[in-house]
Amino acid sequence: MIDCKLKDKILNKIVSESPEMTFGFDSEDSMEIFGFNPELVSSVLDYFESIGLIDQDKFLEGEIMLEILIPAHDLVAHGGFTAKEELLTNNIEKLLVEIESLKPLLPEKVETMNSIISGITTGLALFKPKKK
Repeated sequence: MIDCKLKDKILNKIVSESPEMTFGFDSEDSMEIFGFNPELVSSVLDYFESIGLIDQDKFLEGEIMLEILIPAHDLVAHGGFTAKEELLTNNIEKLLVEIESLKPLLPEKVETMNSIISGITTGLALFKPKKK
């Protein structure tokens, strides 16, 4: 399963080893370099490219060249995908507490807001990996 920890491991590796803002490797060495199979690493790198963390060139011989973009360094500096998910969860929890404090003032509106927030929380729980 591709979760925050897996994405963080790959992102940290390419950022920490790219002082020149480039990182090159042979896809056959993915297991050795990242600890994951080439298909999984390729999928994660495609995702990183789609959200603007890297630019990549894939060559027929299996070589992959990555250009590490500034947002990748920023994300790593701020705790990666794991911190981003924790921040979102904490903000939703704070919002629920604030809504509860409004109940005496606007009971009918608060119930509607609670229903919406509960739906969001339930949806997020479906995508959050279970702790082992």
